[in-house]
Amino acid sequence: FLPSLCDLPHAPFPRVRFAPPVTVDPSPLLPNSWQTSHASSNAAGEGMGDFGDRQALLEESETYGSAESFWNTKEIRGRKPNWQSLRDAKRIDDSSYEWLTRFCREPLHTQLAICSEDSTKFCQSFLSVLRDVSQQESLLYVTTTLDELMKEGNREAAPMFKQAEGTAFDPISIVTTLITDKDNDDLLLARSCNVAGGLFQAGLKAPAESVTKLMDFVRRETEWVQKGSECRRKTHCFLAILNLLAGLLRENSRRVAFMNANGTKMLLPLLQRQTNNPQLLYQVCYCLWLLTYCGEIRPKLAEMAIVAPLVHVLKGTQKEKVIRMILALFVNLIDTADMKGILSVCGAQRLLDSMKQRSWSDEDITTDIDTLANKVAHNVEAMSTFDEYSKEVLSGELEWTPIHKSPAFWEKNVHKFVEKDMQILRVLIQLITPGAQVDGARVQDKVLAIALHDVGEFVRAHPAGKKYINSLEAKRHIMTHLTSSAPQVSKEALTCVQKLMVH
Repeated sequence: FLPSLCDLPHAPFPRVRFAPPVTVDPSPLLPNSWQTSHASSNAAGEGMGDFGDRQALLEESETYGSAESFWNTKEIRGRKPNWQSLRDAKRIDDSSYEWLTRFCREPLHTQLAICSEDSTKFCQSFLSVLRDVSQQESLLYVTTTLDELMKEGNREAAPMFKQAEGTAFDPISIVTTLITDKDNDDLLLARSCNVAGGLFQAGLKAPAESVTKLMDFVRRETEWVQKGSECRRKTHCFLAILNLLAGLLRENSRRVAFMNANGTKMLLPLLQRQTNNPQLLYQVCYCLWLLTYCGEIRPKLAEMAIVAPLVHVLKGTQKEKVIRMILALFVNLIDTADMKGILSVCGAQRLLDSMKQRSWSDEDITTDIDTLANKVAHNVEAMSTFDEYSKEVLSGELEWTPIHKSPAFWEKNVHKFVEKDMQILRVLIQLITPGAQVDGARVQDKVLAIALHDVGEFVRAHPAGKKYINSLEAKRHIMTHLTSSAPQVSKEALTCVQKLMVH
């Protein structure tokens, strides 16, 4: 069985942030597979918070009515399966028939107590139905009831299934079969995914074959969005699939396998295409947050391609739960690689300063904003020297380092641009001159975009900036780039022209 360390003590979600670095020995992936090794990792998941907001799949949807019409809980639980016919067909035995008949007579709030009285019979009866019955109505009743029990009983219901691990009634193996059955509708699939998520949360061990099937299933479902297609699942079903993925990512070797299979490329399109669905954004961010607890893959998360979309979401959302999750993710990464610099380039410093002015109901948000703002500001201050900037410009190899977008740098150093016969300003103008070369090669679009940006900032910050630019006849070069085929170049050229017009 694959190891699961989810039975480690959990802190209240998501207070505990920095998980200790862990050492993971990732196994090679099978072709077209996400299979993980049987080797355990010593601290996977340590210090990690509770497993998301499962109740939010219903309660925090944009419209409660549409969510309830999808889950249809009351009607489904009102249609009791014909246990006698299942017994006559020898799909369940006599003892399971008697237990299920008694169980169904009780309301949900007392059913958990019945399960606790005889947890062995509870597991045997429910797993027998899920494994041996093909009737959709019975399967939907059992998965719905299990899903609701796991919500009602929190951590009490799911752990009871540990006693069946590795047997012919292995819980995750049985639920995996339900999830991967292409004949099941969205509702049965969604309930099954939620049940699997609850089992993973309870720390049940998963057979390697089941993990491979579930990972491949998630990959297939997310590929629709990754390719720019409309999701073939109803929204609440897709949320449940993400719930399943979060359960899988609670164990370190599976996190490594997910990253090795370019898993983040499956999640990022969801951030870019689903900005009007706060619950989906939250769950995608939650999956990314889980990945930050693996020291081996943390540096791979502190990259512009991942951080920039998250900052974009942070700028546009008003949902505190989404904001809290992104900030928590950033806090876990802030001391990794060039995370501080990337946040600065993405405009996080101004954003964080603005967020400080707001009142937040969640104290974690306030704490994380202060932590991030202080570290980003200190990094910008350390990098914001004119000597460092001059070296970068004179090399002709410009990068989007924090210095370029630091208001403090431009206010403090703008007059130095005209010293030494405008040496640095002249080099910037040379870089934006059509046909310019650096070391015998054409100036890269990225370098050109940064140089245009810096020329615009000079115009904005210097009282006589426009006069100097006109004296160097740079305006015509800037205008040439308005029609560039490179979007980043034409964008910066337009911004530069606008600054010339208003200053």
